[in-house]
Amino acid sequence: MQQDLNIKALKNLFSSRNTTYKFLLFYSLIKIIKELEDPVKNIEIFYNQIIKEILLIAWLPSFQFNLNFNEQDKIKDYLIEYMKNSPEIIKNNKPTNKIINKISSEIDLVLKDKEILEKLENNLINKDVVTRLIRPFYKRAKGIPEAGQNGWYQNCEKILIKDYQIEQPLYLINLKNKKIIPNNRWIKYIKENYFLLELFVLDEWYKYMQTYNINSPSLYEKLKLPNLKRNSLDKERKLWIEIIKKNTVNCIFSGEKLTEKNFDIDHFICWNFLGHDQEWNLIPVTSKINRSKNNKVPKIDLIETFVDFKIKSFE
Repeated sequence: MQQDLNIKALKNLFSSRNTTYKFLLFYSLIKIIKELEDPVKNIEIFYNQIIKEILLIAWLPSFQFNLNFNEQDKIKDYLIEYMKNSPEIIKNNKPTNKIINKISSEIDLVLKDKEILEKLENNLINKDVVTRLIRPFYKRAKGIPEAGQNGWYQNCEKILIKDYQIEQPLYLINLKNKKIIPNNRWIKYIKENYFLLELFVLDEWYKYMQTYNINSPSLYEKLKLPNLKRNSLDKERKLWIEIIKKNTVNCIFSGEKLTEKNFDIDHFICWNFLGHDQEWNLIPVTSKINRSKNNKVPKIDLIETFVDFKIKSFE
């Protein structure tokens, strides 16, 4: 089956892009398809389902990491506008299962407003986005200008439907009923190769976003939806409990002695700045300090103390 699929066209999905909408659409589609229960055939994915997934994917880059987007790209503006009444804790804190569920609930609440939903559908996954994403699959699309009477915009719907059986793209579009029908040939491939496809879209999105976020560290990690099962800090906490049992360990921020019950695992350089949970940046601090430290980069005079602390902990 895989031999029949146009992998070359798949690789060219993002050869032309002016906003993040193509990345968000593709990422959303493969996420939705991945979660479908087998057997899967002739499914329909409506725009409102895709919009929810898009907003969820774009949430962390927009709020927690405050990344910059192309001026034409309005995804962050929409989130700020429509989520202005959402709790600040879910816009600033590192995502946990509880926070992700709360974000999802907030998005559901906003999308109940039909006017907002319609505006997002018309702007984020409109005719331009859904048709241009799969344009590389269509041989007749080569050389066709974007605008004009004979252009892609005016003729794409007719071409996409007429040549569908021949070209076998990722999906068929029903513009009138605002839905996408994934190609049965691609569904199995997406489910079996989700991990690789996620790496593909993240790598392409990362290269695009670098232009607008030159000085942002760990940019790649800031675009990827976290795997909360893998991101638990329980392992690090258990390690530090064993260290604290045998050694005197003091919080580098307050100087207070740490016990098995009065500490949390925290990021020395705040998670919102680095976007990862790598061991070198994790330290035990008092629970009180963890609650009050917020998302601030530590003062420079604490770096030497931090380095000494990590060396002793390894010893």
